[in-house]
Amino acid sequence: MLACNNATTATKANPVAAAENMQQQNFALLATAKQLIKEGDLIVRGGKDFSSRFVKEINKLDKNYSHGGIAVVKNGEIYIYHIIPDHSKQNDRVRLEKLDSFCTQFDNTDFAIARFAIDSTEIKTFIGYLDAQYNNKVPFDMVFDIADDKALYCSEMIAKGLALSTKKRIVIPLDTLNDKSKYKLIRMYYKVPEERFANMLVIPIDHLFMNKHCSIIKRFSYLQQP
Repeated sequence: MLACNNATTATKANPVAAAENMQQQNFALLATAKQLIKEGDLIVRGGKDFSSRFVKEINKLDKNYSHGGIAVVKNGEIYIYHIIPDHSKQNDRVRLEKLDSFCTQFDNTDFAIARFAIDSTEIKTFIGYLDAQYNNKVPFDMVFDIADDKALYCSEMIAKGLALSTKKRIVIPLDTLNDKSKYKLIRMYYKVPEERFANMLVIPIDHLFMNKHCSIIKRFSYLQQP
């Protein structure tokens, strides 16, 4: 008991050291993840910002994650293909971002590695599809039109890449957005009239990995400051 009290007192007496220790433990999670990730893996993360909290609520079965991307290895380093909105329009297109930045502990509470049941040929086609979206600078789909391939959102891009690479063996199911309590939140963030979202077909993040074609390899939760 005395030892525990001394440890608690030491932590309170030196909050800077405690914060540094927490950061180091969180960095170690990323190091572990890098040993597990394979090309073509789905990497999902749970953001801390307002829009991430909203996106999590659209999920049906697993509300831990708000964004996802696909891992690719370039020059021995892991990068993530993904797309998020940029209201400044300076980087409003498909991105290729290092894993460390994509899963940074400073912007996220959690992340996970998931793996699709696809073979090496399918993975190559999948990555080729993502390369093309990146090279063509495909923009973020601010109106979430699933029928239009000229602009994409993250789960839409991944689902369409999977369907292409597996010749529709893997088709991620759509969901109908019919919860009116969320329409105003969408309008606030995406600047789209509520009427546009009524009964709209969308692909929630959890639909990507909560299905028979995908398995969670490992979940990671960052330590948070009290």
